[in-house]
Amino acid sequence: MNTDPVEPFSSVPSTTSSKESGRKPVGQTVRVLRAGSEDIVVGENSSLEGSFETQGSMFVDGMMSRADLRTCLLSIGVAGSVEGSAHADRAEIAGRFEGQLVVSGEVILRSSSHVTGEIQCGKLISHRGATIKAEVTVIEDEDETAGASSELRTLASLPFRANVSRSLLRRSATFGYGVFFTLGAIGLVSLVAH
Repeated sequence: MNTDPVEPFSSVPSTTSSKESGRKPVGQTVRVLRAGSEDIVVGENSSLEGSFETQGSMFVDGMMSRADLRTCLLSIGVAGSVEGSAHADRAEIAGRFEGQLVVSGEVILRSSSHVTGEIQCGKLISHRGATIKAEVTVIEDEDETAGASSELRTLASLPFRANVSRSLLRRSATFGYGVFFTLGAIGLVSLVAH
């Protein structure tokens, strides 16, 4: 299948293509999907409902109601709206999502996004302005948890106050080393002077 840019219909001659006429494409180019591509695109003026499954990406700029989506990448544009459930490896939302969103990787909520319902993901990134009215559960990766478990056990064994942060501990340790070094230097000078 041809993967050249396609002109909008209003500027495409009816008998010859832009290649045959020697003209360069005019206006906004449109991405042409290759044969065998598993990407699903829901256009801005489209309204769909039902189950959709793909090993590729799903781009939603239209409206999907009572949806059951299963995809690698779910991208909901500013004009897009999804109502239902979605399972993905990664999701990026700039429009509206209402329902259950289960993502094994990261979810990116753009500033124009409106999400209601339930989100379960590996990582959540929310831009300022995003509206979230959802129960959010972030599932930790087992590999990261295993590597950090020894550090967590060490930190858990120390008697910390609840409001002590890691940066406060670093600053305190640096200050403590400085005080120790200064007092040691004063003691050494006083021993040598006597």
